[in-house]
Amino acid sequence: MKLNALFILVLFWAIFRVTSKSLKFEKLTRFTSVVIPIYSMIMFIVTMIWNLKNFIVLLFLFIVSIFIAIFQVSKVEFKETTELDKHDRPVVYIRKGYPYLLGWIIIILVGIGCSALFESLTASSIFKEIFSEIKGELLVYSTFSQQKNWYIWLLSGTTSFLYTEFLKRKNPLIKEALQKR
Repeated sequence: MKLNALFILVLFWAIFRVTSKSLKFEKLTRFTSVVIPIYSMIMFIVTMIWNLKNFIVLLFLFIVSIFIAIFQVSKVEFKETTELDKHDRPVVYIRKGYPYLLGWIIIILVGIGCSALFESLTASSIFKEIFSEIKGELLVYSTFSQQKNWYIWLLSGTTSFLYTEFLKRKNPLIKEALQKR
């Protein structure tokens, strides 16, 4: 019982951290905006079981990802600086805002829905899904050690990739800030 209470306490603390992080300006990095989405897409391709049912779900999730990414970018605020990083790229800070946070929650809920579709859904698996997403958001490098199902990799990868692409359209300086040099 104590372990469950501790887990829930840590979970609420982590949710608070993710929430507060999305409401503050933070430096846009190539790692989180380019490398993580590419890695997620590679993991999707590796873990995907290619059959008709999964392909139909893939199409649905791709469309959902487009709408989530558009929504997440809708209220992003930019803080441009005169600073350059060590690769002579402009440094840009962004505040993701509430739409990003709500989109992130929708991704978790869609992931839980896919889990219900493909495997048995338990309270433990729901908490595991939520904790995995929070861990990935707070500890970006943990993405490389997580074991996820193909639909989670797809949702994470496409939403992150599209989010970055829509950021570039919203502010052209983002493209420069993320270029490889």
